[in-house]
Amino acid sequence: MSGSTAREAFEELAAEHLARPGSGRRSMFGRDCLMANGHNVAFFHDGRLALRLPPDSAAALLSSGEATTPLMGKRRMHNWVAVPLSVGVERWRALLAEAVAAAPGREP
Repeated sequence: MSGSTAREAFEELAAEHLARPGSGRRSMFGRDCLMANGHNVAFFHDGRLALRLPPDSAAALLSSGEATTPLMGKRRMHNWVAVPLSVGVERWRALLAEAVAAAPGREP
């Protein structure tokens, strides 16, 4: 992946994501959001990749310090985590795949 900034890395992951069936992109609360099966799974937020993950995965990332809970205004987004690019693009890619796999309507 050639993206050197967090936004460039997000755009490259978004392009990969949008090539898959059932994927989409829209604005959510003014943020650029990726969708799977009609459900929001990830968005770009303050230079980080924010993802909706299963509660256990989100809790593990938060407790390890690898992620923080994103805020929308003053509201904490439960089961969402914000991960900086410093964890690596491959980690972002793996977390996005986990978020997509956990999206409702996904075949087991």
